Amino acid sequence: MKIKEALKSISKGLTHPVFLLKGDDHFLQQFFIEKVLKFFFNDSSYTKTLMLPDDMSGKEIIEKLTITDLFENSKLFIIRDPHKIIGKSSADLFEICKKPNPGHLIFLIIDNWFAKTAFTAKIESFLEPIDTQSPFEKDMIRWAKYLINEKQKTIDSKAVSYLINMAGESIVHLNNEINKICICIEPRQHIKVEDLEQFSGWRRERGLWEFLLAYSSKNFEKSVEIGKSLIQGSSQLSSLIISLTNLYQEMLFIKMKKNGTFDSYSGFIPLPISIKKKIGYFAANFSQEEIRKALKLLYGIDKRKKSETTDDEVELIHFIGKTIG
Repeated sequence: MKIKEALKSISKGLTHPVFLLKGDDHFLQQFFIEKVLKFFFNDSSYTKTLMLPDDMSGKEIIEKLTITDLFENSKLFIIRDPHKIIGKSSADLFEICKKPNPGHLIFLIIDNWFAKTAFTAKIESFLEPIDTQSPFEKDMIRWAKYLINEKQKTIDSKAVSYLINMAGESIVHLNNEINKICICIEPRQHIKVEDLEQFSGWRRERGLWEFLLAYSSKNFEKSVEIGKSLIQGSSQLSSLIISLTNLYQEMLFIKMKKNGTFDSYSGFIPLPISIKKKIGYFAANFSQEEIRKALKLLYGIDKRKKSETTDDEVELIHFIGKTIG
């Protein structure tokens, strides 16, 4: 269930005071919790307890959830990785989630959307998961506009696209970038592309996605130009090697008729979002033989850098020439 749908149901009073959040975007997790808190507790006082199975036993967690207090009726409980609670405590947690104490609000948070355990299967039989994964580009644009509007600022569509390419890895990153830009342009209201270029703390990543886009499109001259600029600036060849290796591995997965990790893997993959969304298109530009050859060349560069003195610029230009020249 999307956050918007869940909040709509809550506003209509059609809800249960226990929520299962799945997805690793911590901004969305916090955003949803804060919205729900306003509905359930309004401005009244409450106590907050965060519980981690890695730090507490299942028995301790269950005791926290079942202890009653005459003086503290409203309680918020956040349990991260509840699927790590095992044995009788897991069964007890399930029963508590079905019939929580009055005044208790419980959030179960699992960062991995694809987590499949006995507990998740059981809990999802009566709790529909709230999707807190970092959204795809279309929804990311909506979030960007929403966050900017919350700051009482405006932005045009070109600048929004630039912002998403630059900081759209997650809403956490996007929100941090928007906060910085809004502070830097005060007292002006409108955000321009020039502001993003001038004030962004993500200039290094922006250069990376520009390089990878040019390279993946087999634009030799532009790849050399941007690659040299990155190396002469703050980037190192080692960071480009890592990104190029990730790029080629993803393209190889697609060539091997697998879904690729972007479709099933919920952890962090250090490639810009503008590259992730075009992996299938880029893979069509390279044969399996070309991909395997490039991975061997990258391994060779990495091995030389660790064992001898090399010229980063020369290494990069030779690699670009041998792979897309």
